[in-house]
Amino acid sequence: MFSLVVVISFFCVAEITFRGLELIWPPHDVDLGLGFNRDSRVFVESPVDADRMETDRAKRVSFVRQRFQRDKPSNAFRIVALGGSSVNQLEPQFKRLENELSTETQTVEIINCGGFAYGSHRLVLVLREMLNYDPDLILLYTGHNEFEEVEQLSLSGVEHLAIERTISHSAIIRFIRDRRTDYEISRLEREHNQRLLSREEPVSETNFARAWSHDFDQDDVRERMESYEHNLRVMLTTAKKRDIPVIMGTVSSNLLMPYLPQEAATRYRDVYELWKTESIEPGLQLANEILAETAGRHQCSELENNILRRLADEFSVPLIDIESAIAKQEPHGIPGETLFDDHCHLNSAGRDIWASQFAPEIQKVLSASRMP
Repeated sequence: MFSLVVVISFFCVAEITFRGLELIWPPHDVDLGLGFNRDSRVFVESPVDADRMETDRAKRVSFVRQRFQRDKPSNAFRIVALGGSSVNQLEPQFKRLENELSTETQTVEIINCGGFAYGSHRLVLVLREMLNYDPDLILLYTGHNEFEEVEQLSLSGVEHLAIERTISHSAIIRFIRDRRTDYEISRLEREHNQRLLSREEPVSETNFARAWSHDFDQDDVRERMESYEHNLRVMLTTAKKRDIPVIMGTVSSNLLMPYLPQEAATRYRDVYELWKTESIEPGLQLANEILAETAGRHQCSELENNILRRLADEFSVPLIDIESAIAKQEPHGIPGETLFDDHCHLNSAGRDIWASQFAPEIQKVLSASRMP
């Protein structure tokens, strides 16, 4: 009994101490389940205005902080943009489109639902949430994160979510959890910096390559593409049943400086040899072939884009060819020469091209909605 009292007293004192420390260093807002749980919500009721929704504090690590009216105003045209970090980074372009497309009688509102590392699996859940807010149009641009989502699922602990929520009431647990999070963020920043430092020879054997916790193989390529097609089909079917138009886009990848495992990186040297001899088209063909065959990639390939093309035809939805638009604006037609920040994210100029390609099709839907 004495030993038990000592142990309990120790943890009580430790808990009080750590709660005191949280007054100085507030605990992180943690997205338990990472969006894989069905009760996950990107937006919650605003604490200052019950008529408005705002990005949940725990989701702000992945999503842009936004506020919008729960009930859509009668003069508003509400657009929901779904995707990963490539969509998340389009916020400046979305604001510009809102201004350009709005009229004196109708306000265009774009809700940015681009989540860092979000792939098609979690986007299905985000779409179902956003249907509660009466969208008039859905923009869909996704394809980089299909393998990344497997990694995210392994980190989510979704199968132990009830236990995680319970023990998170302890300041001691929160402190340990936050220190682990800080370490993981530092590790990811180091990875990012190493990729930037290796930009001159991005795929040589000495360059940094990510060490996945999941051991991907060729069966995973087939499985992920089947899952990608299934999830897109679910989203398109859901939108069709609600009579909500959808605009999709093919997804452009950096082929000049891709982010590949070592085996694929070694093969990619042949691509550079072709480009050195100005054999641009054969080099692009081989680059796309290697990227499509690579398991565990964090880039969209022709496999994903061909699925997008097939489903666009099947569901009769517009498909904006962002992949071709980016390639056409590059000096030699090689994506990555001037329009990317890294292996998959477009830079500001590239994002402007993205917006300019989507704008005419959005305008068509807008014009149709304004017809009496």
